[in-house]
Amino acid sequence: MRRYAAEPQEAYAISCEFCPDVVEWCPAAGCEDLLAYGTYELDEPSGKRRGAMHLASAEWTATPDADSRLTARLSALAEIAMPGVYDIAWGPTSAGLDGAGHQGPSSLMAVAVADGSLRLLCVSRNGGDVSCSHAVEQCQVLEECILTHVVWGAGNAHGLATVGQDGSAHHLQLQEDGSLTVLAQRAAHELEAWSVEVSLDNPHLVLTGADDSQLLGWDLRESPDAAPALVNRKSHGAGVTALACDPRQPHLLASGSYDEKVRLFDLRALARTPLAETDRLGDGAYHIAWHPEWPGTMAIAAMRSGF
Repeated sequence: MRRYAAEPQEAYAISCEFCPDVVEWCPAAGCEDLLAYGTYELDEPSGKRRGAMHLASAEWTATPDADSRLTARLSALAEIAMPGVYDIAWGPTSAGLDGAGHQGPSSLMAVAVADGSLRLLCVSRNGGDVSCSHAVEQCQVLEECILTHVVWGAGNAHGLATVGQDGSAHHLQLQEDGSLTVLAQRAAHELEAWSVEVSLDNPHLVLTGADDSQLLGWDLRESPDAAPALVNRKSHGAGVTALACDPRQPHLLASGSYDEKVRLFDLRALARTPLAETDRLGDGAYHIAWHPEWPGTMAIAAMRSGF
């Protein structure tokens, strides 16, 4: 583990109207300063879900003192009200919508919304101007049921996989004419599904995890009624909350769980005992992110136990 002499310092903080629950930097070249974050809040007396997708630009400045600390300033670029944002996924840089009437370089962002809809936003940069707007008409995947997670790359670069609070898994495709089409829906789990991942070396393999403690793999080329291609029902002691393939070794899959452990699996033998398993982290492992360059290094968001 890498050690640093100084503790991390807060560079900037912003107050949100609703609870921020997801944040993602734009990976597109030349747009690394763009930050998308979503907010969500449930008004329990009325049952109304509220939130928004925010887009901001970060500007970094080094202080002139001996410490040379970096300070940051976030400039708000866009705010689009939605009934609660649960997840955000930036599309691949090749996923432009020029064929649908958008000119110039653009990045797509998929947003999983608490009303069961999947929304695609187009973020375009023209010199110093940045615009953010709905790329296509929203796709109502579920009715009055939360979409909990979304990922690109299902089947091909323009395919998406998403899972819902009802345990379902969905395969969608962004068509050449700019429309968003649901290709398949699977009754993947009997309880809430929280995580979905696409195999990095097999785009037809989609992995899902849910509150039923099951980790399942689905072949998109098979019928939606077909049994899962890969099954692990015994390794997790509670719900599966996070899934992430190792970008340097795509056959390796890390999972997080409410049982407070992170496990490492070999997708070539998913049903077997995990290759590795952490001690209990003190709370559920809710999100996992592999470092793109440091082999075997991952960051884990462990809910109330911290990072």
